[in-house]
Amino acid sequence: MIEALVLAFEQLGDKRIRRPMLWTILLALAVSALLIAGAAAMFALLELSGIVFIDMALALLGSIAAAFVAWLLFPVLAAEFLYLFVDQVADAVEERHYPGLPPPNPASYWQYTVAGIRLALVMAFFNILILPLSFVPFAQVIHPFFYFTINGVLLGREFFEIVAPRRMDFAAVRQLRRKHRIKLFVSGVVIALLFIVPLVNLIAPIVATAFMVHIFHGLPGSGRQRNELRS
Repeated sequence: MIEALVLAFEQLGDKRIRRPMLWTILLALAVSALLIAGAAAMFALLELSGIVFIDMALALLGSIAAAFVAWLLFPVLAAEFLYLFVDQVADAVEERHYPGLPPPNPASYWQYTVAGIRLALVMAFFNILILPLSFVPFAQVIHPFFYFTINGVLLGREFFEIVAPRRMDFAAVRQLRRKHRIKLFVSGVVIALLFIVPLVNLIAPIVATAFMVHIFHGLPGSGRQRNELRS
């Protein structure tokens, strides 16, 4: 697993990966900036107290709160935009590290869109649900446990299910996922950790995709394994 992560970082210099990485970062940052600006404008227009300096202070606090929420939800936004570039990243990794594979069978844009919306809604729901724990002194101790458990399950499953269907049908994907659910959960925890490290979280979706390609091809019963057996 460590080797898979190292290989994923090493390939960031690949020109086929730099473009989707740049677009993922720019799109996610643009939406985050719009969220913060929208919150600031809303508080400024509401004029809750009618007193200028108090309303300015409330607008500032609203912007700070929106920035905090945007930071928490950045993994959701970045992962959502990643779906536009999944095949480019996976193709680059497979061509370099797994030559000789048959052509992949990528999902349709509609399938990726549905998967992205599902991931965004589920992750946003659970992360907002546990958000109050980060503000309660005693609960702050258990917040990381819930964060990594929830996101480990969700991210491990979701990234696996955007990579694996390129090489096998969905029934086989679900069977393989259940068989290796512990390893995929740990992989999800690693991905969740990438999403909270400052600066690294900007490229986390790309790294996570490349990382999961290596994890998938290392599993017994994966597309690579079956191809080697046929050879």
